[in-house]
Amino acid sequence: MAEWKGKSRGSVSGLKVFVFFIKHFGLRAAYILLCLPVPYFVFSAPKASKSIFTFFHKRLGYSKFHAFFQIFKSYYFFGQTLIDRIAVTVGHRDKFTYEFDGVHHIENLLKKGEGGILFTAHIGNFNISRTFFETLENPAKINMVITDLEHENIKEYLESVTGKTNLNLIVVEESLSHIFKINEALQNNELLVFAADRSGEGKSLTQEFLGKEAAFFSGPFKLVAKKKRPVLFVHIMREKGFHYHLYARPCETEINSEHEILKLYTGNLAEMVKKYPNQWFNFYDYWADFKKEKLKN
Repeated sequence: MAEWKGKSRGSVSGLKVFVFFIKHFGLRAAYILLCLPVPYFVFSAPKASKSIFTFFHKRLGYSKFHAFFQIFKSYYFFGQTLIDRIAVTVGHRDKFTYEFDGVHHIENLLKKGEGGILFTAHIGNFNISRTFFETLENPAKINMVITDLEHENIKEYLESVTGKTNLNLIVVEESLSHIFKINEALQNNELLVFAADRSGEGKSLTQEFLGKEAAFFSGPFKLVAKKKRPVLFVHIMREKGFHYHLYARPCETEINSEHEILKLYTGNLAEMVKKYPNQWFNFYDYWADFKKEKLKN
């Protein structure tokens, strides 16, 4: 199965340019500037670009011509999410409007005080989640379990610009120390967030997703089945203008198994991907299409 390698492209110097434009010329100028590096990434990252093309052509059924131009749009949307992530914390938060769709599910979860698990994905812009969660009546400590680390210098720079967030990061480590932190968070009735749409080294589960089987890390789904905590599917999506839309939906099932939860998760995610195809940021051989092409040749 295809695996995510755990590395993100980008540099601190590139981010500094966009931060300068946001602060001195505004958001629209930063978006216009974004048009310059997009073609560079399209052609300097052939594997990622091929993955985007394959996603639109084979999974969503776009023509080859249409799928090719979606590569540019997807990189552009990815850049926008990063710009917005910075903008909301450097004085431009009021530029955006926010829509809370199903937020009562999160509020009900917090009122119970029993903690819970939020499943999201590498889609939209969950990095601005504090903009939504800070408005809740009963804010809870939120822990996001991550496997795809940004380079440390990029993380440190973003924190220096945007400030520390109340979103606590639990990093998946080879030493398995993250397991203790996850258990501690659940014992303290806190919220855990998993972007559960990737696979890699370790045990995986397979499930049909957008018409073809894909592999997913089994850990989050096994955890839910074992701990039996309430689960919500939560995504924060960018819409036209400067509008963000939060979706929160309960995972409703009487069959508390890892396979059933994964099936419901992929069903919910497929709806989001089809509605916002340029905002699903998995730029690698997700369905192992390239490996099979090599075998044929």
